Amino acid sequence: MNWTKWIFYSLLLALIVLGLFFYHPIIYYLIYAFIFSYILDPFVSWFERKRFPRWLAVLTIYLIIAGIIALFTSRLVPALVQQGNNLFNILSSGEQLTGQYIITLPFIRRIYEFLQELDAQIPGLGMAPKLIEILDQANVFLAKIPKLLIDNYKKIFSTISIIFTVPLISFFLLKDKYKLRKGIVKMFSNRYFELCIIMMRKIDSTIGNFLRAILFEIIAVGILASTALTIVGVPYSILIGATAGVANIIPYFGPFLGGALAVVTVLFNGGTILSAITVILAMYIVQLIDNNIVYPVVVGGTINMHPLLVLLTLIAGGWYGGILWMLISVPLVYLTYNLIKVLYTNLKGFKII
Repeated sequence: MNWTKWIFYSLLLALIVLGLFFYHPIIYYLIYAFIFSYILDPFVSWFERKRFPRWLAVLTIYLIIAGIIALFTSRLVPALVQQGNNLFNILSSGEQLTGQYIITLPFIRRIYEFLQELDAQIPGLGMAPKLIEILDQANVFLAKIPKLLIDNYKKIFSTISIIFTVPLISFFLLKDKYKLRKGIVKMFSNRYFELCIIMMRKIDSTIGNFLRAILFEIIAVGILASTALTIVGVPYSILIGATAGVANIIPYFGPFLGGALAVVTVLFNGGTILSAITVILAMYIVQLIDNNIVYPVVVGGTINMHPLLVLLTLIAGGWYGGILWMLISVPLVYLTYNLIKVLYTNLKGFKII
């Protein structure tokens, strides 16, 4: 055994672990950068096949993305921002949305009148006043939303930092992809050379295909949901549709979150029970299309996880990092499982273990 090499790599690993302990926020930047790189890599490779130098291929992709973002910003973002502001104002105007005000909304008014009739028939029940108390308590929380945003300004700035830093890191990961691969291969002896190449190829195909499939599904569901909600006349349909598309990657709970947001928006804008049912049917149709056409074709059988494992993963993700980690927890566990499986299979195949 080469003890010198063993000691060197042990010290290197210890330094990496120590560095990550003190600079753990960097992990998030690297994860996001790797995801972004995997999504863009096939497009960069396509330009390479057209005899573009790799650096120019990466730069061309970035310019195309910048053009799409500029077009999106000039056409869709103003409407999206306006919808977001209006929806935010509705949800955060705690002083205006008192219990007495909310019961004037048609849907809530019907419930309130029903409870009043129930109170009249059963003396001492007092359900109608309790409804107003519940609505007032809910609005105490809604009124705190602007303050919560101000209190979390550090997280907001961190998000802005990620938006600008991640593409820069991804640029170098894409441009120097082959150099990085060679550097990794050189760290291993000739005995593990072939295994290392196979592992990197399988990791590329597993992670890359999965991430691109998930991204396509998010876009497809977002477009379908926005279109369906626009047809049935839901306010802020673009914003809610985009939210539904992102939330859809959370198994089981995601579709419910998108539909619930749409229904709440309709009811808060004076919608009737019939309009709420129409929205539910529209979102149900979107889910039927996703489950029977989009998901089988695009994602296929990539996620083959037991429902109990999915549920436990979601709970752990929510406990660790809130909504964001709920979004990425299931894909992350799936990818980790597949990487371990690929590693174990190849180590057995090469009779290393």
